[in-house]
Amino acid sequence: MGAFDIEYYADDAFQKLLLSINRPGDFCVHGRLFAPMPRLDVEGVGMLAFPVPEAQILDLIDVAERAPYGKGPDTVVDTSVRDCWQIGPERISLAGGAWPDTFAEVLDQAALGLGCPVDQIDAQFYKLLVYGRGGFFSTHRDTEKAPGMIATLTISLPVAGKGGDLVIRHRGREVVTDMNIDEASELAFAAFYADCPHEVRPVVSGHRLVLIFNLCLRVGAEALPEGAPDYGKEADAIANRLAAWSDDEGAVDKIVWLLDHAYSESGLSFDSLKSADASRARALVPAADRADCELYAAILNVQEHGDAMYGAEYIDSWNARDYDEYDMEIGELYDSEHTLDGWVSPDGSRPQFGEVKLMPGELLPAGALDDEVPDEQFLHEATGNEGVSLERSWRRAAFVLWPRSRTLDILAEAGISGAVAWVAAKLDRAGERADDEVRRLASELVERWPVGQQDFGDRRRNRMLAVLSSIGDRDVLSQFLQKVILSDYNGEENDELPAALECAGPESATSFLRALIDSRMVEWPVDVLALVRRIADAQVVSESHACSEPVREAAKCILRKISALPDEKDLGREILDSDQATPWWEFEEIAPRARRYWQLSDAAIRDLFVLASRLGLGRKADAAAAAIVAAPLLASPDRVIPAALKELSDETGFAGTTAFSALWRHAVRFLLDRSAAVPKEPEHWTIDCDIDCNCDLCADLRAFCRDPDATVGRFPIRTELRRHLHRIIDRHGLDIDHVTERRGSPYTLVCTKNRDGFKRRLAEYDEDIEWMRQLIDIAPSGFSNESHAKDISRLRKAVATSERT
Repeated sequence: MGAFDIEYYADDAFQKLLLSINRPGDFCVHGRLFAPMPRLDVEGVGMLAFPVPEAQILDLIDVAERAPYGKGPDTVVDTSVRDCWQIGPERISLAGGAWPDTFAEVLDQAALGLGCPVDQIDAQFYKLLVYGRGGFFSTHRDTEKAPGMIATLTISLPVAGKGGDLVIRHRGREVVTDMNIDEASELAFAAFYADCPHEVRPVVSGHRLVLIFNLCLRVGAEALPEGAPDYGKEADAIANRLAAWSDDEGAVDKIVWLLDHAYSESGLSFDSLKSADASRARALVPAADRADCELYAAILNVQEHGDAMYGAEYIDSWNARDYDEYDMEIGELYDSEHTLDGWVSPDGSRPQFGEVKLMPGELLPAGALDDEVPDEQFLHEATGNEGVSLERSWRRAAFVLWPRSRTLDILAEAGISGAVAWVAAKLDRAGERADDEVRRLASELVERWPVGQQDFGDRRRNRMLAVLSSIGDRDVLSQFLQKVILSDYNGEENDELPAALECAGPESATSFLRALIDSRMVEWPVDVLALVRRIADAQVVSESHACSEPVREAAKCILRKISALPDEKDLGREILDSDQATPWWEFEEIAPRARRYWQLSDAAIRDLFVLASRLGLGRKADAAAAAIVAAPLLASPDRVIPAALKELSDETGFAGTTAFSALWRHAVRFLLDRSAAVPKEPEHWTIDCDIDCNCDLCADLRAFCRDPDATVGRFPIRTELRRHLHRIIDRHGLDIDHVTERRGSPYTLVCTKNRDGFKRRLAEYDEDIEWMRQLIDIAPSGFSNESHAKDISRLRKAVATSERT
């Protein structure tokens, strides 16, 4: 069984065409040269002599640290894997009059040998490594240590020693380089692409002293040097083959060509491709365009989960820790997933297509993933009926091609967000006026849109609204508003809806807002109000504060809807219109769910009455205020309404309205009823409780709660009964601490009454007093009736009482 459960594409002609393309350069290059040595000064050691004497080598080891290595996501020190020392660049001075010319010659030979543009490679000094006798580094790959890093350059300095060969491998090839130098003016160097597996064999005698550099392509560097081979003939042949593939109705939807070298998602671009990957890109880019195909680079993610095996032996839970998880293989495969993401276009843009599945038979070249070592591997211990399992993953870069005519189908099937991103990119390229193709694609996208998906944090509906607004097709935009937004609205669309509704026109905007309020106001009252307020703020308002007709009609509709909820039972019925799980008369069960629906925030109440005030809808505002007073579940009178009134007090003229007065009086009287006097500490230990379980154990708990003198209750019961009491105490919010006394059999649940409820009440009282102070400051203006004067007097008395205690 192979490492991957993947089918390869059986297109021998296309595969042979791409495999025939190569370019100058190889996966590694090595050499020697006689040249002036650098002036190498190490902090704590001084300037090195060449060849470096053993005494200085030992001094270097004294100031160095053990070199770590990467194991999965971790960095660890393990001398059974890597045995050498390192010194960072911040402690080293690398200079000398002739050294820049020497290093430039090394860098030129390295770049030419790798087939990279000589004048666009930068070298970053990474560290100095010291290998002693027996020092080595097992097979590994280098990680991308700097932006644009493509390769590693290693330079051996003159020092007495033998062994320590550098072995570099790639795609079944192996190069062994002897890096030992003992001549005072000789250097040995090797450069290799960073994704190539390599190892340092043990040093037999003496030492090895090595300078390590990261080789990086400069930002904006061309992938191929000037004078690179012309791939015109190959491009023509590939274009013809792609055209034939596109016309074949029985062919796979896309071709995914795995690249020779590894690239990180951030480092993948057509400008940073290496060796043969760059050559193939030079042929594929024009070929794809001529064949009317889309071409991208992407990251192929492979994840597998199955039985853990070591050789032919299945791993049991009892012996799992006897093996290194990185030496294990997967036996029977439970599931696997193959997806493409991290998209890059030839022009350097990064389209947000999201994850697209690799389908069976789409991968080339055949066998490219066989015997690949996973990037990460995790062992899962046995759970329930499932034995020890292994999860592993790979990330490999690839070219991805598909017929341009199939783009919308492929992306929409993978996820509508990617299709939106593609259409948006085409709209950007079209400029100020969308062409017929973009209009057609947008219309098709609306038809394909999956309805009934309120995905929070996914801004795809916002992006689509922006696209449709830019296109300006009112019919398609209205279709999207009615079909998708009304069904899936959750408030996240508010950023783009004002502009979209302006584009749709007054008639469509009025119809949409009325339907939105009727169908979504129950569940999203705060967001619907915020939307209408946004639209109103975006309008050009005259001196008389007259807004557009859609806003006026929406405000009227909202006020009518709130006014139609005069009491708690009607609010419960309104909720149950959307949720029939509970009989309407069981209002205690309805109340918690109401907070998910008809609960207004202080911002929502502010928006509601600002709209009413500016639109001259005073009578409707009065009715809405009366409904809010009658149904406290709409907005809490102790916190939400006072906060809203504080903001509304600055709204010109509103502080003198009947609605403001009604809300102010509602908040004041609620707070006075609760906190006119300072709370008194309980004189006994009775806990009011309404425990809804009738078992014998809960009867004992109920009796303990009602006992005015008992502070500690002891319940010697088995585990499941202790858990039952835990849940009852926590669910009912009883002021009881509970711990298990682990002595005897069964253990004893010790319940101790506390004063947490009284502490919460004191904190609540302090907040109530602060809100009373603010309500005094924003008392209704223009009212001289006696009730307001009495309320203000009571507020001042309550505040004064709190200040005396």
